[in-house]
Amino acid sequence: MSDNINNRLVFNIYIWTNFCLFFLFFFYLLPLLIAYRSGNKDLIQHSTKYFMIVTIVGIIVNIFNFLIKPGYFEAIISFGQIRIKSYNPNTRNGFSIFFMLFYNKYLLEHTIERQSFNNYRILIERFGFKKSLILQKMENGKLFESKPINISFLGVRKYTDLILSIDRLKEKISLN
Repeated sequence: MSDNINNRLVFNIYIWTNFCLFFLFFFYLLPLLIAYRSGNKDLIQHSTKYFMIVTIVGIIVNIFNFLIKPGYFEAIISFGQIRIKSYNPNTRNGFSIFFMLFYNKYLLEHTIERQSFNNYRILIERFGFKKSLILQKMENGKLFESKPINISFLGVRKYTDLILSIDRLKEKISLN
């Protein structure tokens, strides 16, 4: 049995939406700059309306990014191990949009064998919008925790499948 759980489609939609909004912002900023240089008051009034719309959409997107902090997540769970690949974009860097287009190159991978897997925790933050998974493993008698892995973009069904698969890996649940 092998389970593969990911949020590739939703994350790709998020990336391309942000990419389009980024260029749309500069597309609307350009007529405003041309109108200001030429001194055309009519063009300035129309450009400021479009600029305000783009600014409001940008504020809404930033609130969404603050609450959820979207990231890519993929879990491959087989009989003997769990392998998780994740990518959390750097939202502080204004050029993160360009890095997000090539997120496959920057994936972090965690592999935990069944023998060393100890437990997991789920952190729910920001009014329930942001969910993070922390894996725990035992190595040489010491408990180690992974960095928080963002699972906010998983739907309810995939989230449930992930939790059930991790519990099966730990042998808490037997569905046979």
